[in-house]
Amino acid sequence: MPTRRDLFRLLPAAALPASWQAVLPLLGAPPVHKSPDNETYWKLVKAQFPLAPGLIYLNAANVCPASRPVMDRHLEFLRDFHANPSFQNREKYAGLAESVRAKLAALLGAAPEEIAITRNTSEGTNIVVKGVDLRPGDEVIITAHNHPSNNDSWKVRAKRDGFTVKTVAVPVPATSRQALLDGIAQAITPRTRVIAVTHVTNTTGVYYPVKEICALAAPRNIWVHVDGAQSFGALNVNLKQIGCDSYSGSAHKWFMGPLEAGVLYVRQDRIGPLWPSIVTAGWSDNLKGARKLEVFGQRDDPRIASLEAAVDFLTLLGMENVEARMRHLAGRARKGLSEIAGVELKTSLDEELAGGVIRFQVRNWKPRAAYDTLYARHRMAIADTASGDSAGLRFSPHIYNTAQEIDHAVGVVRELAG
Repeated sequence: MPTRRDLFRLLPAAALPASWQAVLPLLGAPPVHKSPDNETYWKLVKAQFPLAPGLIYLNAANVCPASRPVMDRHLEFLRDFHANPSFQNREKYAGLAESVRAKLAALLGAAPEEIAITRNTSEGTNIVVKGVDLRPGDEVIITAHNHPSNNDSWKVRAKRDGFTVKTVAVPVPATSRQALLDGIAQAITPRTRVIAVTHVTNTTGVYYPVKEICALAAPRNIWVHVDGAQSFGALNVNLKQIGCDSYSGSAHKWFMGPLEAGVLYVRQDRIGPLWPSIVTAGWSDNLKGARKLEVFGQRDDPRIASLEAAVDFLTLLGMENVEARMRHLAGRARKGLSEIAGVELKTSLDEELAGGVIRFQVRNWKPRAAYDTLYARHRMAIADTASGDSAGLRFSPHIYNTAQEIDHAVGVVRELAG
């Protein structure tokens, strides 16, 4: 009888069965097999994604492919829904929503009552932006590299309600966790009511010291909202340990789940004072916990089922292993890019200051021209920014990438840089 170790040794990627269920025992292997540099194991993981042969996909910060477990479950429930859209058949989705709520809470170190199931990070953040009580004279602190949903949204509301939004500059590349913390601390005044920061920025990949920011804010009763778009599904997040008041994330990025599904966490004692943004049929003051924040009208119920499959897939792999593998690949890419004379790396080489987002500029190339060339010649799917302090190209590798792909991508950039 072969052991699991023997199976890993003997089963090449080409021999993978068509059904992902057949490799579940291997994907759920003991942690020793899931070390971040075990290419054999992570190639089994890669095989669970439908990425086209020859495509090097390095854009997890924008959207990730869903795994086969997610797609299979979504299609299964989509067919069932449209085959029988009766109230009776759809009753099961209430139970499914509670199941996925509990699993999301466990994954994030929260209580189920603190979890609302949303459609993406932007929606979750805007629920907080619109729901927090703010008055003229109050202050909200943001950073210059926040995503527009956690930046412009505060500015738009400030125009309506007369409070002040203060923007903290972000160093490129980041120099130290203390410098990031000091930038926030120096902006705080007795009128500060909210600090809205990004866990890992989508611009230059700055990994903000959110736990320390929360510790700074808590004695002052300042609400801290964390945009988790680049950490949800990438980092092993524990919200109780972080200590934030709210956190939002999207399933379609690092979480590798369905489009238009997301999560909003609101700490238990902050749920009551937070006003809901949308009130429609099914809403009630008697809704328990964060459920009052997710009543949007008719939704794509099968998407909730596929969201659960995404949670199950990550739980099977282990979030600590997912983060370690992502960091292994991102660190390999950062190091390789930093050694190219014609490349300016805008993401810190210090792992304490960087997540999975890597920003760099190639000498003598405009970002869009380099972006187009890499895709046309090498089938490298990445992101670019045309101008500003985050101008350049962006790599964001994830667990469906291989070390070989990272090395090839760095080699291609080396050729581009001359």
